Amino acid sequence: MIKLSFVIGRDIFNIYVDGEEVWYADRKWDKGIRCVPKDKDFIKKVKESRNKMPAFLVDLFNLTQAEKKEYEEAKESEEKLAEIVIKDCKRLGAKMLSKEIA
Repeated sequence: MIKLSFVIGRDIFNIYVDGEEVWYADRKWDKGIRCVPKDKDFIKKVKESRNKMPAFLVDLFNLTQAEKKEYEEAKESEEKLAEIVIKDCKRLGAKMLSKEIA
C-alpha cells in the first residue's frame, strides 16, 4: 500500500493506493471512499456530505477515456498507479506533502 499526502489551501488529504484500488480520506472523512474503481454511489456521497468532502474529488476522478485507459494499464503496479494519482492531484493544484510505502 502507498499513502500519498496532499494539501490544497489549508486542507490536508490522503490518497491510498492499495493494489488496484485508489482510496480518498481526510480528517472529516476518516473512513475513506473508493475512487478507482469508483464506488457505485461516489458522486451521491460527495454531494450528500454537505461539503465534508471537497467538490474537487468529483473532478479529480472524473476520467476521460484516455485517462481510464492510462489507469487500466497502470493497475499492474501500485507505483505506476501512484504516479498517475500524483500527476492528477498536481493538475488540480494540490501540493504533495509525503509519500509512504507500507
